[in-house]
This record gives sequence, structure tokens and C-alpha cells, in this order.
Amino acid sequence: MGSRTLAATIVAGSLVATAAGPASASTATGKLPKALAVFAHCPVSDAAVFLCLSGSMGGSFTVGSQTLTTPSPATLTMGLAEGPSGIYAVSPTDGTPALQSPPITVTIEGLPPLPGALSITATPELIGTPTVSLVNLLTETGTAVGLNLDVAINNTLLGSGCTIGSTSDPISVNLTTGTTSPPPPNQPITGSRGTTSTSTKTNVTTNTGAELVDNAFSVPGTSGCGPFGILDPVLNDIEGLPSAAGNNAAVFSGSTYLVPASIIRKHLG
Repeated sequence: MGSRTLAATIVAGSLVATAAGPASASTATGKLPKALAVFAHCPVSDAAVFLCLSGSMGGSFTVGSQTLTTPSPATLTMGLAEGPSGIYAVSPTDGTPALQSPPITVTIEGLPPLPGALSITATPELIGTPTVSLVNLLTETGTAVGLNLDVAINNTLLGSGCTIGSTSDPISVNLTTGTTSPPPPNQPITGSRGTTSTSTKTNVTTNTGAELVDNAFSVPGTSGCGPFGILDPVLNDIEGLPSAAGNNAAVFSGSTYLVPASIIRKHLG
């Protein structure tokens, strides 16, 4: 196995896994027209929220020399509100994660799938609320979407507290539609704002073809793996963690949908 294959699999999955099911069981989903169903978890109960945002993205993730192409998109759901310091993101208030990603089964190159309790899964965990700047997205400058993550590694032998990254030392990805400024050996890469249009029928603004990139972030080491963390050094050595900034990259493309929160409130009563 390449030294960073498992790490790349875990972190890539954290950003691009397919969303799991609370939306299908949502009461709000049933009250909304099909064209607005993606906004079912917008936190419209917060009076400060004036826009509902839903997005999906897929692409590739590189940790060191290993690059993975993702098979399915992640979903991002939140509201946008305005306060004294400007526009800020508000996470869903119905228990739905802003970044939706189920546990991901991890396969290790050269080994057959591990059975039952010995299998390895990775569960991405969003730390705090994402940051979103529509201005930066459209002007192709600065951070358009910022995510702080840790990733829980679930395996009987590793214990229940094994993670890559932590609350105090997260994986911080600052995706931009502009041009990055990474440390060497990485070179600058450039994203794209895509194309924006608004439906006069639904008032939904759609941005398609956007490409968001970051190759200036680091990936921290593991913590809490095995009894008292005794397997942390082993896993870090095998996987080449921590992986310093200048050795990693994220390139994602997808679509973003926006609608005035007042429209969602009207349908939800």
C-alpha cells in the first residue's frame, strides 16, 4: 500500500461521501415542492436567516503522492444570516449535519476486505459551522467555503476514539474559486466561479460548473488510536502523517442552490 493511501481515502471520503437519509424522513421535505426539496433542512426558524443554501460537490483529493477521484458528491446545507460583522452561516437546527456524510468503508490496497468487526470505516465529523462567502465565490478571490474536520476511524482494534485530526487540530480546508498560494513543492492552482442563473418560476438561483480548490492545507496525525493512543505512532508512520502543507490538494466541482428563506418559510407555515 502507498504510504498515504489510507489517509487519502479517509480524508477524501470526508469531503465527498454521499449524504445519508434524514432528508427522506423529514416532515419539511413533504411540505415543499419538488423544486425546493433540497432546502428542507434550512434553519428558517432562525429569524436572522435570509437565504437558504444547498450545494453538492465531487472531485479529487491528494495527500502526498496519492490522488483519489471521488465517486459521489457530498451535500452542504445551511442558512445565511447577516449580523454586525457581515454575512455568516447557520447550521440546520433539525439535527441534520451541515455537511452530510455517512461512515465510509475503507479498503486497504493489497488486502482482502476485512470481515465483520475487523472492518474499518471512516466517519467524517464537521467541527463547528462552515464558512461561506458568496462574494468570494463569484469574484474568484479568497475562501469561498471553509471546513474544519476530524475523521473518526472505526475499528475494533483501534478503539472508539481513533481520529485523524481533532477539535484542537482539525483538517482545515479553505476552498476557493480563485488561485491558491501554497508552500512548495505545490504550485498555485486555479478554480472557477462557474455560471449563475435564476429561475423566475421558483426564485432559485443556481450556480453550476464551479470548481473549488485548495492545495495549501496540512493533514494532522492520528490521536486516540489503540489503548491510551499507543497505536498513533504506528499509524502515523505507515500513513505518512502528519502531512505538511504543500503536499496535499483538494479539487472539487459541483453546483450551489440559493433561495430566499421567506419562500421556504411560506411553504412550511
